[in-house]
Amino acid sequence: MNTGQTILTIVAIVFLGTNVVSVNRTFMQHGIILQQTEIGLFGASLATSLIEEAQGKAFDKNSMDGFLQATSECTPADSLGPEPGEKREDYNDFDDYNNLRDTVRIKNVDTFYRWATVSYVDSTSPNIAAGSKTFCKSLTVYVRGVASQDTVRMSYLFSYWSFR
Repeated sequence: MNTGQTILTIVAIVFLGTNVVSVNRTFMQHGIILQQTEIGLFGASLATSLIEEAQGKAFDKNSMDGFLQATSECTPADSLGPEPGEKREDYNDFDDYNNLRDTVRIKNVDTFYRWATVSYVDSTSPNIAAGSKTFCKSLTVYVRGVASQDTVRMSYLFSYWSFR
């Protein structure tokens, strides 16, 4: 092998090494994007499942046995949340989910922290908590994975009404 062939071989090895490193970096970035997407999907699923669970409950503890005639019959805003000693499996109305915090571990994916808030809102401004009781409550659920770069936030409005 002469000098020209040796130089060509060295250039080829350097070029091949550079390409291998570049391809490896691309695969690693692709893997991170896939992982973050999977974590985001699980986070959205966890938020949705909590919202669906709350949807199946009564609007207010005072509406379980009869029809509410006025907002004054609703639970006071500063009392939203579970009754003292009430566990999650015993939740019976929508506002019991206020200040809920739990941790969900999904094997081979991530550990997720989930928390929720419930507040009265005006139906014309559902993103702003109302200062008084209304016939519309908002549940906002947040989910964050340990390895996640973002927090999933989902909201649901529950309005109380009936036909007469």
